Amino acid sequence: MTKKKNGAKVFKIVFGIMGLIFLVAGAVLTFVAYDFMNNALPVTGRVTSVEVIVSDDSTSYKPTIRYVDFEGRKQSGQTFMSSSSYNFAVGSSVDVLYDTRNPEALRINTWFATWGFGVIFLAGSVIPFFIASIIGRGAKPKKTVTPKPKPQRARAVAHIEDDMIEVTARTKGLVSHESRSDHERETNYTPTVRRNR
Repeated sequence: MTKKKNGAKVFKIVFGIMGLIFLVAGAVLTFVAYDFMNNALPVTGRVTSVEVIVSDDSTSYKPTIRYVDFEGRKQSGQTFMSSSSYNFAVGSSVDVLYDTRNPEALRINTWFATWGFGVIFLAGSVIPFFIASIIGRGAKPKKTVTPKPKPQRARAVAHIEDDMIEVTARTKGLVSHESRSDHERETNYTPTVRRNR
């Protein structure tokens, strides 16, 4: 039973840490997106090249886009993150957002490209916290309810009253008997008989 409780506590801690990591990552990504959007301007650019990133089970793309900023200067930069949907043909036009403080920082001008990753991590943090709370409930020891003892006061009072009645009855008989005999003894009481004429 103790091993089971310890295992549940370990799982609760692990899922709690996972939830915390997801929450922090989501908060950071959301804050970065918010900061970017406060200093971003939309523009249409042209794809000059696409970096292909191949991993064991997926392929993602990170395009380089050339555009003209609001001051009329030619700028070039890569998208903030790579994605499997960024496989643009070289020379194609793409709507992007660029940071006026850092013109090389670009994001594709869609809601998901701006806010999606932060929201995914924030939403993902709910699942580990939920699992940890369920495990935590299962690990809590069950409370045993002990029945309350029945009140003994009424019964005790009844016994005392019965005893008092018995004692009073005994005392009454004794007192009346003893007092009469004592009285007769002390006064040498002799009954007199009167006859009616």
